[in-house]
Amino acid sequence: MSLKAQAISGVKWNGISMVVITALQFVRVAILARLLSPTDFGLMGMIWVVIGFAQAFADMGISNAIIYRQDAAKQQLSSLYWLNILAGIAVFLIVCASTPLIVTFYHEPRLTNLIYLTALVFLITPIGQQFQMLMQKELQFKHLARIEIVNTFADSMVAIILAFAGLGVFCLVWGLLAGTLIQVLLLCHWGWKHWRPHWHFSRRDLSGYISFGLYQMGERTVNYFNSSLDYLLIGSMFGAKALGYYTLAHNLIMKPSYRINPIITKVAFPVFSKVQTDINRLKRGYLKVLQLTACVNFPMMFGLAVVAPIAVPVIFGEQWLPSVILIQILTIVGLLRSTGNPVGSLLLARGRADLGFKWNVALIITQALGLYIGAKLGGTLGVATAFAVLMGIYTIFNYLILIRILLGSCLYEYVFSMWPSLWMSTVMTGVVLCTGILVQHLPQQMLLITQILIGVAIYLGLIIYSQKMLISEIREMIWPRRVSA
Repeated sequence: MSLKAQAISGVKWNGISMVVITALQFVRVAILARLLSPTDFGLMGMIWVVIGFAQAFADMGISNAIIYRQDAAKQQLSSLYWLNILAGIAVFLIVCASTPLIVTFYHEPRLTNLIYLTALVFLITPIGQQFQMLMQKELQFKHLARIEIVNTFADSMVAIILAFAGLGVFCLVWGLLAGTLIQVLLLCHWGWKHWRPHWHFSRRDLSGYISFGLYQMGERTVNYFNSSLDYLLIGSMFGAKALGYYTLAHNLIMKPSYRINPIITKVAFPVFSKVQTDINRLKRGYLKVLQLTACVNFPMMFGLAVVAPIAVPVIFGEQWLPSVILIQILTIVGLLRSTGNPVGSLLLARGRADLGFKWNVALIITQALGLYIGAKLGGTLGVATAFAVLMGIYTIFNYLILIRILLGSCLYEYVFSMWPSLWMSTVMTGVVLCTGILVQHLPQQMLLITQILIGVAIYLGLIIYSQKMLISEIREMIWPRRVSA
């Protein structure tokens, strides 16, 4: 199978995975939002900050190095596998030892047992992590998609069942552990058929991987702080309930993006790595990735901003109304972040983890200051507003500092790749707003369904009419034509 055919297959299977997982997670949140309180969601938000930060160190940054390096020997892979295991144990111990400090920072004694339990993830995940990277390197996205779907289904079912049983926030932790365990078992089932780690470990095998991994680890750490500063500030300054409202809004906006963009970027990194010396091919590939991600993210963010006042009370309940304005502001963050996300695959494919690290260091300094000022001036709402303003500034410098260095000057192509999605989403938003005014007498559930259906119809109609080539490419990804030898 050619590289292009493998990439197309990868995008298709990642797309299937995204649709199923997003639907499962939406149903999960909708059910749990009626069974749990905003405080429960806030406590889990605090835990995710800790766990997400620790995950930056869990594999010492070497997972992506396995994809980047095309010449890894079996002995090297064995040494890297056991290094992953040791790193996971170390992170587990560090998180447990840091729990009293975390509890003091958040002023939340209820976090103690929750963190101890959640930290078990770091003992489970490394067992299958390298198999996941090898599958990604070999573009085995069909198998990865199935594993991710089973993981999400198990997580959701366990969390919902235990929520009905009255376990409160602990249902979220047990769901996470159940999904992680099943994912690791499935990864090992595939991995042990193709390669099994030997009882071998040598420092010489790590040469070249550690330097790449250290930059990756530093970039992940800084990048995670960038993406979690809002949670840290709100949780520490305003408490679990305020963070709960913000968590719901953040999840609704960011989770789709986190699922949609990897459909392309998870395939893009290994594909870019195989053509890392051909700048013209890299540029064409990157701009196509940007076009595809904008095609999906832009209408979703515009649509969420419009229907949020009706969707939140209808789907999640009246207790979540304070999340509405947060959702509308954070759609700006989600839209702009989706345009910056694909550059990460480009940086890794070009072996410029150092540049990504420096970029994220600059972001964390400016973002920490901006979000803190926002929190002081406007509380949770001020944090969301400051976040949106900062993302606008970062988008400009993302092109000036990163893309021009990696691909050369391409401002026109860069803007033009996103322009069709922008104007079509704007037209769709106008029509949906007018529809809401004209049929506002309908019951809230019917009004929400009507607005969503009209918005989808308008956007699909515009894209089919004006973007025939893009539609053809998407159709080829989903139903590739068979070519005879």
